[in-house]
Amino acid sequence: MKFGKRLIEVLILLAALCLIAPAAQAANVSIGGGIGFKPDYEGSEDYEAVPVPFANVNIDNGMFVRLVGLNLRANLIPSKMWNLGPVYNYRAERDDVDNSAVDDMKQVSDANELGVFGGFNIDNWFLSLEFLADMGNAHEGWYSKLKGGYNWVINKSWVLSMGAFTTYADEDYMQTYFGVSRQDAARSGLDRYNADSGIKDVGIDLGLNWMITESWSTRGIFQYTQLVGDADDGSPVVDEGSEGQLFGAVLVVYTF
Repeated sequence: MKFGKRLIEVLILLAALCLIAPAAQAANVSIGGGIGFKPDYEGSEDYEAVPVPFANVNIDNGMFVRLVGLNLRANLIPSKMWNLGPVYNYRAERDDVDNSAVDDMKQVSDANELGVFGGFNIDNWFLSLEFLADMGNAHEGWYSKLKGGYNWVINKSWVLSMGAFTTYADEDYMQTYFGVSRQDAARSGLDRYNADSGIKDVGIDLGLNWMITESWSTRGIFQYTQLVGDADDGSPVVDEGSEGQLFGAVLVVYTF
């Protein structure tokens, strides 16, 4: 229910931005969505289907507002090379998961994460760095992600995006999602485990965009994440699941 409520709120916000953008001389507005799959908790080997909304408002001067899933960001710099602006991410709660031991642990509520991102794009190469912190009491921590890659324009209909990333998380985040407290050990039967701050993952991103017509396109998204450091299978939470995490989605997008 919380996921659905947050999805509706974000879609309403994007709808309002899409209505406002043309008045600001937007170059184009794209909106769509599709279905994806993701682990039912970070470190799980069990997967669930999720809706993946998409919207992108590009202004002529390089500014943009972009939604992918429940990650929303806006570039506030009027530049087609440089990006800087706020970013919001919704992280679903860890509750009612398939793994019985992890499910017996204390519920982790959904997180509203807010922060800032910045980066640049030069000759289809891109690099970005973002910092986000929990605005509530889910994990009460922060993390930072560094990502870089290349957009290969195969022809006017096909674009392949290739990227790599790594994420650093503080102790509060790591202990919340990968640690096992004394109370959780008693509830679940898992060994106690203290997860310290550090690099929690490395991974790759792939995206393929196919322009079917001038207005309609379809997009495939694939991501592989390898949990490392104190988030690897040394964590009883991850040992119950998998260090390798997959995300994929297929979207249909209309541009007007």
